[in-house]
Amino acid sequence: MRAHYQAVKARLLADTALSAKGIYDAVRIDPTQGLPVQATYVVLFGGAADVLDDGRLSAPQQASSDAEYTYTVRAISTTVDGVMAVMTKVHTQLVGCIPIVAGRNCSPMTLDFSSDVRADNAVNPPMYFMDCEFILKSSRA
Repeated sequence: MRAHYQAVKARLLADTALSAKGIYDAVRIDPTQGLPVQATYVVLFGGAADVLDDGRLSAPQQASSDAEYTYTVRAISTTVDGVMAVMTKVHTQLVGCIPIVAGRNCSPMTLDFSSDVRADNAVNPPMYFMDCEFILKSSRA
């Protein structure tokens, strides 16, 4: 699991603009105010495989079984344009990317879902965000 997550994160960090903004595993909170940081950055959510299956009726699931991972990428910014600019770079980095994971064969990543840009009006000034889900399929090498 960790190796797959790290491979996806490394692909995002390979873009200098995304790297400069930061790739995080949670929304950034200002410790002095307890509110989201007013900045442009990316949150990468993901973890365990959604599916473990070797395509055989009699085969039990194993940690090394063929797996399908879903990674949700959230672009966060102080403007709608900032969100769109970041998500454009995310799409460029991930769609069709074949992550390198030792001992595994990964297929090209695909886009599964995109949300609209939404406003978080619970903070002032409002922040904007958009989620996209990407699928990574991985099998034994």
